[in-house]
Amino acid sequence: MSRLLQIERETIILFNEAETAATVETCSPALQRRMDAFCAKSPACCLLREDEHAKKYRCPKSWIKVQMPRQLTEEQRQKLRERALKTLKGRKEA
Repeated sequence: MSRLLQIERETIILFNEAETAATVETCSPALQRRMDAFCAKSPACCLLREDEHAKKYRCPKSWIKVQMPRQLTEEQRQKLRERALKTLKGRKEA
């Protein structure tokens, strides 16, 4: 099995307003592993087709999320940094 270049590893997500399910077709090995795990955990997700590079899945449309990454101010970022350092310091002492 030949490996695809990163630019060739496409993911296509299709759904419409009338149906409750979406189809996800991907050549991304990481996304395939994630979708395979979902299929193992839930009967709501299933593998429809598999070929040499791609896999096609059906899952609930509600599982598909498009959201903007969290936007932190510099002050929030500094507080999170301090909390993380405090936590790491506490673990090293234990």
